[in-house]
Amino acid sequence: KDYTETYTAFQKRFCDNLKKALKKAGMSQRQQLLSGLDPRYIARIKKGEGNPTLMTVWRICKTIGVDPKNLFEKS
Repeated sequence: KDYTETYTAFQKRFCDNLKKALKKAGMSQRQQLLSGLDPRYIARIKKGEGNPTLMTVWRICKTIGVDPKNLFEKS
């Protein structure tokens, strides 16, 4: 399989998917804090400024009830 997507396109897709998932989950910043997620870091990730580890992606997904593959899939 030829994989030619640029990093920028991949990052934008991931950020867009994350924003949609978080909005759908409706978590407040307080709920994020209580679940062990730093809302400031989540905001940076959503803007494409953060570079989350796989563990961070897993924690976000577990917290909001989303399969991690959903954050990486093309619409």
